[in-house]
Amino acid sequence: MNALILNWKDIKNPDVGGAEIILYELSKRLVREGHTVTWFCRSFKGAKPEETIDGIRIIRRGNRFTVYWEAYKYYRSLSVKPDKVLDCVNTICWQTPLYVPKEKRIAYVNQLAKEVFFYELPPILSYIAYVLEPLEYLTYRDTKFLCYSESVKKDITTFGIPETNISTFPIGIDHNRYKPGKKSRDPLFLFVARLTAMKRPDLCVEAMRIVVQKYPTAKLAIVGYGPMEKKLHDMIQTHKLEKNVYVVNKDHLFFDTDPKDQKVKLMQQAWALLLPSVKEGWGMVVTEAAACGTPGIVTKVTGVQDSVLHGKTGVHISSEPSAGELAESMLLLISDGKKLLSLSHAAKKYSDTFEWETSFRIFLGSLT
Repeated sequence: MNALILNWKDIKNPDVGGAEIILYELSKRLVREGHTVTWFCRSFKGAKPEETIDGIRIIRRGNRFTVYWEAYKYYRSLSVKPDKVLDCVNTICWQTPLYVPKEKRIAYVNQLAKEVFFYELPPILSYIAYVLEPLEYLTYRDTKFLCYSESVKKDITTFGIPETNISTFPIGIDHNRYKPGKKSRDPLFLFVARLTAMKRPDLCVEAMRIVVQKYPTAKLAIVGYGPMEKKLHDMIQTHKLEKNVYVVNKDHLFFDTDPKDQKVKLMQQAWALLLPSVKEGWGMVVTEAAACGTPGIVTKVTGVQDSVLHGKTGVHISSEPSAGELAESMLLLISDGKKLLSLSHAAKKYSDTFEWETSFRIFLGSLT
């Protein structure tokens, strides 16, 4: 099979996230089985126009807006068309139904934007984007879809896509890298994600203001980078939380498999992972942390409501939580050691069901 992947970022992009990791793990397995994979994406500062990574041919053209037009031109330039085109949607659709035959295209959705617009865009633009997003999918009514979770599948149907057109497949986890370790003596909470408004890392800092009033030795490690980093540092200083909250500026930690990998070490030491996102496709860091025996405290939104089983492998809080609500869940786990241990064991057990080979087999079956 000759596969063409259209995804707005590749695994070397400075803004790489869990979505790219999943796609990379699946792609390199396709190559290992003798398939040809071309990954078309946007360029970035210092990037090579083309290179091969683990047998995957990476082609970078255009910026975050022009890449969609460049993809169309690239496809039309091919004398031999690919057998499958994976249209990886991230806010803006590639509109492959306009130029790729039905039997050759698959829409691969990480998550829909919807509420995210109100966090990431100015007020007027956010409302315009919110109204326009469903219109992007009008051309996709007869297209086959893939996603990671049942809640995202349900979300896709709200845009008029028949449920029978949507398949799900599980993500995988590297259990050689993510495994339990020694927990910290004092309460330690962990946030791992891009530092953007939709991930709500500032809510975690606000919650720590409440937690430290009762448990002064409690800590919060924020692992990430992004536009909110300065704001978080300012909040930490303003609230005098320098001894309790610190930011670890991650740089390609998704790929660092060295035993000294700080991300994994923190996941092993943490009492719970915090991810109060507005929306997720799955929340890969939640399952990575679970493999380390660390339960999650997450918002009840698409994606993470599937990756965390409420009351079993972690805790769901409301979709629009206050700092007080988040702090309440954190305080509960600190004060109830038996509950924390139970969640930790169940989280690890749940994570054991996620294997890359299983994920790949189901994914591959969905392509044919």
